[in-house]
Amino acid sequence: MIPYIHIPDGQIGPLPIHWLGIDKHALPLHPFGILVATGVLIGTAITTRRARSFGWDVVKLNSFLTWMLVSAFVLSHVLDSLFYHWDEVVRRPWSVLMLWEGLSSFGGFIGALVGIVLWRYFVIEDGRLQARKTPHPLLPFADLVLSVLPVGWMFGRMGCASVHDHPGAIASPDSLFAVEAPAHWGQTSFTAIDGEVTKVWFIEFLHGHYPRYDLGLLELMFTVLLTTCFAITWLRRPPLGSYVVATALSYAPVRFIMDYLRVGATEGGDARYAGLTPAQYCCVALFVFGIAMIVHMRRIKAKGLDLAASVREPPPPPPQADTPADAPA
Repeated sequence: MIPYIHIPDGQIGPLPIHWLGIDKHALPLHPFGILVATGVLIGTAITTRRARSFGWDVVKLNSFLTWMLVSAFVLSHVLDSLFYHWDEVVRRPWSVLMLWEGLSSFGGFIGALVGIVLWRYFVIEDGRLQARKTPHPLLPFADLVLSVLPVGWMFGRMGCASVHDHPGAIASPDSLFAVEAPAHWGQTSFTAIDGEVTKVWFIEFLHGHYPRYDLGLLELMFTVLLTTCFAITWLRRPPLGSYVVATALSYAPVRFIMDYLRVGATEGGDARYAGLTPAQYCCVALFVFGIAMIVHMRRIKAKGLDLAASVREPPPPPPQADTPADAPA
């Protein structure tokens, strides 16, 4: 089995931060937030580098990424609250606006989709939201982003695995992918509990006696595999849209099956609607979308369209000849 990992919070300080409403003398650094931020930064850097190697417009790409990331971050919390914590929303309606209290992966995907659709039709100029004269095609940048997404997603799932926020079902002790969990899932203090603790640098490993599946860890394993497969293809330039299709058709069935290992709502897990989690319904939609994208790619190929032409870096203006000072006006 796999040891139950605990990464304690770090801190910056001491700092005078009482005015932030934090009753401490140091600013806490949570491993989940650090890993997610690292994934965003690394993924964005690789995406930008690949865009430059293609000769694509990086300014347009940065605009695309901004709309996508902001919308994804906001809706990942809003949809998480509405579909997974409805009782809390009824009790504290303002919790929908407290973006730091919880995130949903499919909520983030839906938010990213909403953000890039808005980017297609709108632009912010002079501090105002204006409709574009000509809608921008989404497929070139979307395919580019998804070619790198598993890299950033890998760091995000590292964060999930470090804080154990996706508890799974009880596993057999001889299961290869089970976690040696403590009696209470989510335990952060290993004193006076069942099991042995080892420590490597600042990371603690608990060898408990209550094997469970950790859905964050299982998905991390999948994203490592997907990252490796995608990275191998980066030098081959597959047809535009290939990464959209590959992501949809690979992630949807894996996540659908994994959610059957998730604990029920009575144990603090996800709510079920007609026996399925909200994520499983999203998996069905995502898989259908992947099939539809194959049909769309064939139509693009049949028409001979070059969608990437719209995002290529514009050629530099031709140099102007110097005008002699004594030339006639």
